[in-house]
Amino acid sequence: MRFVNNLREKHQWVGWAILSIFSLSLSYLLWIVILFCRDYNSIPSHHLIGNRPSHVATLNEEGFPFSFLVIGDTSGSEAAETLIEMALKKDRSSFMVILGDFVKKPDIWNHRFFLTEMTTEIKPPFPVFLVAGNHDIDHSNSRIRQDGRRVTKDIYESLYGSMNFDFVFNNCLFIICGVDGQKPSDYLDYLQKTLSEKREGKRQRFVFIHYPPRGLADHIEGSLPIPREEELFNLLEGHKVTVCFFGDYHGYWRGQRKGMSLIVSGGGGRLKQSQPEWGKFHHILKVTVDEDKISEDVITIQGEWGVEDFFEEWVFTNLFPLLGTSRKVYYLIFGGVLMFTCYGLFKLIRASRVRS
Repeated sequence: MRFVNNLREKHQWVGWAILSIFSLSLSYLLWIVILFCRDYNSIPSHHLIGNRPSHVATLNEEGFPFSFLVIGDTSGSEAAETLIEMALKKDRSSFMVILGDFVKKPDIWNHRFFLTEMTTEIKPPFPVFLVAGNHDIDHSNSRIRQDGRRVTKDIYESLYGSMNFDFVFNNCLFIICGVDGQKPSDYLDYLQKTLSEKREGKRQRFVFIHYPPRGLADHIEGSLPIPREEELFNLLEGHKVTVCFFGDYHGYWRGQRKGMSLIVSGGGGRLKQSQPEWGKFHHILKVTVDEDKISEDVITIQGEWGVEDFFEEWVFTNLFPLLGTSRKVYYLIFGGVLMFTCYGLFKLIRASRVRS
């Protein structure tokens, strides 16, 4: 009989220990959710993420040399966040361009997660211009099934401004081309018009497109075949574009064609197992422009397993759409779990005393 009582007491002690550990862990996770909720509700209304004339107006022209950052296919990853933070610690840059696929899915909650990360955690002190990628907009109207969550071209532009955008900084022309999956040739018409009207007299000319032409290299195949590839190359060469940046391919590649530099920089986030090892590394570019030369600094890191970002993205794309983003709801749940935790710890202490 005594053996049975001891066994029962041991089982009670173990049971309360497991419940206490579980409730403590759940309390911790709920507190993190409350902090995420606070950050989401703290997104400034006049942030500098996207392609708007008001963002260009904040740029300070201080002449040459100046630098800007380029990163592609960040996908809300811990690696991309670390790369951007490393680049921010180096000599001051004037702005940053993300070459598309900055979210994993064209879901409004993925975009809200991206904006929260950028404006409340990374907090770049300058404008961040965006190139629309195939993961950022649901061009086919079939990738996102949930009502009210699919990000169309119109919703994308309401969040970040125009897909096609250009600006002049320190007498250099910067052109961002967004390729519309429904009208994939329109970007080329915009690029031709902008170069024809604004190229003259500019010291340097930079173009940013998400999808690389398949003519760059055999192993680089874009998600969307760009129509009229030869026209694109002829246009870039004819208007003496200094550098054209591409994303989409999850790695780094650099080449030249008739004196024009072509750079693929899509290693900000996930690297694919199937891709060749050449250029397969996480990186961000810091491009420095002087009066008569351009230099490029490639900042790299090893891969990172972003447990925090994985959990945070899960909260944004699953929990917030279900329970909303009011902190009161999560405080109530947290309070209930905390009370259960205290009760479990009390029972654990009591059971351990009886056992001793």
